[in-house]
Amino acid sequence: MANQSVLVRVPATVGNFGGATNCAALALDAPLNVKVTPRSDGRVAIRYFGEHGERVPRNRSNLVVRAMEAALHSRNLEFTGADFEIFSSVPVAVGLGSSTAAILAGLLAADQIYRLNLDEKTLLELAALYEDRHDNIRAAWLGGFVACAGDGSALTYQRTEIHASFSLHIVVPETGLVLSAEREAPVAREAYAENLDRARIIGDFFAEPENGHGSALAQLLPPTCEKNVAGLKEALEVRMPGILSVFVCGTGPTVGILARENAREAVAAVRECFARHGVGSSSAELRPTNNGARDWNAVLPDITLPVLGGRSRSVAKSTPIPA
Repeated sequence: MANQSVLVRVPATVGNFGGATNCAALALDAPLNVKVTPRSDGRVAIRYFGEHGERVPRNRSNLVVRAMEAALHSRNLEFTGADFEIFSSVPVAVGLGSSTAAILAGLLAADQIYRLNLDEKTLLELAALYEDRHDNIRAAWLGGFVACAGDGSALTYQRTEIHASFSLHIVVPETGLVLSAEREAPVAREAYAENLDRARIIGDFFAEPENGHGSALAQLLPPTCEKNVAGLKEALEVRMPGILSVFVCGTGPTVGILARENAREAVAAVRECFARHGVGSSSAELRPTNNGARDWNAVLPDITLPVLGGRSRSVAKSTPIPA
């Protein structure tokens, strides 16, 4: 009998990369793995393995489930329940794209199990129903570094592959943050134009890191602070030779450090800023991935679906979502 489960894999991401708010994102080689086994009784069961599991809903409000239902509803199909096993490489709700990864995982699982034949445009539009940071979605989907270009009426996206030697250092303060449904205020037009310029310069840096773009990065990427975590404001002001940018990753409060040298010293300085306020922290060195969810899930498995009434139906393989 064909396997009734699918396993989908989506990379973590750093949105608002380098301070280019809503305009730049980087895919990380730290995956969210989700195994989905369809059911016919309408029930949902979720097991989560990873840090901050207490922040992950175990019911239909889980983003993986909601995205899966949205994909089915787009084809006028009803969700008949499923078992979910979620394995996360990154902590939840700290600005490393866990929500974006969950949304794409749910859409891809639905597409693979039920053979919805979602094209790329439809998949990205469905993802945008739950995630308005389109740069983050595209980085998770395509891999590499994705920068927005153009204006609000005609946005385009430029993808840049990242050299294998690059790494991003992060510091994650220990907080009691919980998931919030609130949305941030829109970015002013003037600030958005500046962020587009920042995204372009970061892209130039990744494309040609030895051609002097680092100095432009340091000048155009001042620290920003949107979350009130003790010590964060001081952490974003850390400066030393070789450090190109210290910034809030995504929605925060994780601090990213883009550096040519002295990265470990910068990490220590950032952690000390939190420690002075009694806030513990952890640090890590993360590698990017030039393969996104599109590449990681290109091969579709054979599936046998359970249906109401105790019978099953086989679903033949179909063409993967196109590039």
